[in-house]
Amino acid sequence: MVLYALNQNMDIKTQLNESVKSAMKSGDEVRKRTVRMVLAAVKQVEVDKRTTLDDMAVVALVQKEVKNRREAIEEAKKANRPDLIAENEAEIKVLEVFLP
Repeated sequence: MVLYALNQNMDIKTQLNESVKSAMKSGDEVRKRTVRMVLAAVKQVEVDKRTTLDDMAVVALVQKEVKNRREAIEEAKKANRPDLIAENEAEIKVLEVFLP
C-alpha cells in the first residue's frame, strides 16, 4: 500500500477525494474502496442533515469508521476468519492517514 503526504491546507473531504483519484491511478483497490465508503458516509450525513460537514465532523465520521472496523476485527477473531482480520486491518491503516 502506498501512503502519501497529505496537503494540510486542503480540507479533509478534498483530501479524501484526492486519495480516491490517486488510488484509482495506482490501482490500490483497498484504499479506493475504503475511502469511497467514507465519502459515501459523509455524503449520507450531509443529505440527511441538509448541510455541509466541516472538518471536525468528517474526522468524527472517519473515527467512527475505524471503530466499526475494530469491532469487525473482534468478530472475525471469534469466527476464526484471518482473511477478514487482514482486510479490516488494511482498511484501518488507510483511514488512520486522515486522522489528526
